[in-house]
Amino acid sequence: MSYPQMSTKKQVLISQLSILIFALIAGLVGRGGTTYWILVLLYFIVFTYVMMRISRPKQQAKVDVAKIESGKILLEEKNTYELMSQDKEYMAEVSEQMRIAQQNMLLMFPVMIYFFIAYGPITNTIPSYFENHRLGVIVAFLVLFEGSFVLSRLGQWYIERRLKKRGYKPVMINAPRGYLVTSEGIVMYGLAGKQAISFPVKGYKLNYNVQRKFVELIQETDKGIMKLRFYTKSPEKLFEILKRKVEE
Repeated sequence: MSYPQMSTKKQVLISQLSILIFALIAGLVGRGGTTYWILVLLYFIVFTYVMMRISRPKQQAKVDVAKIESGKILLEEKNTYELMSQDKEYMAEVSEQMRIAQQNMLLMFPVMIYFFIAYGPITNTIPSYFENHRLGVIVAFLVLFEGSFVLSRLGQWYIERRLKKRGYKPVMINAPRGYLVTSEGIVMYGLAGKQAISFPVKGYKLNYNVQRKFVELIQETDKGIMKLRFYTKSPEKLFEILKRKVEE
């Protein structure tokens, strides 16, 4: 099983669709009032979510957890926190990962500043050019929301360009707090519940480190590198299990 990457075209389509929907709703609701500000808050929540999805290298496909759990148990690690805490290099890796994530989040500040500065001029000026005032308001909000999207994408492009000049690709490490390896796949335990991947695993490279006690599945894309890391007391055993299940 591989994890398909959401195409850039699909990402843009989703973001444009959300902008259109919010512009239509804003046009119907009108300017000002509690309902309007609730709408603005919802817009920024959805907008932030879409931008985070765009910045991610991969999107996991859904797998039936029960089916994976029904397989023959090959190895299980119920709590990997202790092993993680002993890996000093992991903390450095996570710090770099968080730094890049913070840069992406900081992009929201100029977007919000633009939004509140441009709100008045755009919503006052554009509707005056339309005979149908409600249609004019919809177009005004469409321009307002579209501007925030373009500004954010320019920021993303700038960050990606800087990283590319440094010859650096963002690395995203996903290390589950516990997991179960069966003949059918791997079930990962996290704060949000269980997730699973099925065998065979396609499109990944397999790597392991005996000293740091982990085995990881690595997938590299144009946007970055994703590492699915499994800390274990038996890295060599887990490596031998996965070696037969991974198809690069």
